[in-house]
Amino acid sequence: MPALAFPSGGPEAGLPVALALLFIGLCAGSVPTSLLVGRAVGVDVLHSGEGNPGAANVWRLAGARAGLLALALDMGRAIVPGLIGWAVAGYWGAVCGALGAEIGAVRPIVPGLQGGRGVGTAAGAGLVIEPVAGAVGFLVAIVVGVATRRPAQATAAGFVAYPIAWVVLGVRSLETLAPMAGAGLVALVAVARWAATRARRG
Repeated sequence: MPALAFPSGGPEAGLPVALALLFIGLCAGSVPTSLLVGRAVGVDVLHSGEGNPGAANVWRLAGARAGLLALALDMGRAIVPGLIGWAVAGYWGAVCGALGAEIGAVRPIVPGLQGGRGVGTAAGAGLVIEPVAGAVGFLVAIVVGVATRRPAQATAAGFVAYPIAWVVLGVRSLETLAPMAGAGLVALVAVARWAATRARRG
């Protein structure tokens, strides 16, 4: 499917399949991947660093190798259900799977489990929904991360680059305005959360 050539309407298989894909994504997103990576390398991300169960905190506490592993797993939480959605119901199926994962990352369905900011999972969702723009955002994040050695700034830069790359690819129809607005909103949320964390850290 050409970039930005989105189909009209909802998932081709109907509302029941859309809800099922959302639930699959919700379950995948609720898996505390960064928390598990942190524990595996001997750090408690909930009570150390910034106290956030995310890849950036794992990176800060345990180094780049553990941080990159946590990031890959965080992204995988959205990529896997997104790809399942693609296979079952096309583009909007991918959106349902990836969106469910993002919700699960922020608000896990497991009682008592703390959610994170969902930045890594959102990056995986963006990569599935618009691969070229997602790849651009990911590469920008890597470059900024290598240059600054600050994962928070790197993720913020990646999420700003994502909707910009989407615009550069070309808005081909009015149908693309809704997902474009969604991409822009995700970028704003990512930057706002990064700014809030930085303010708390002083």
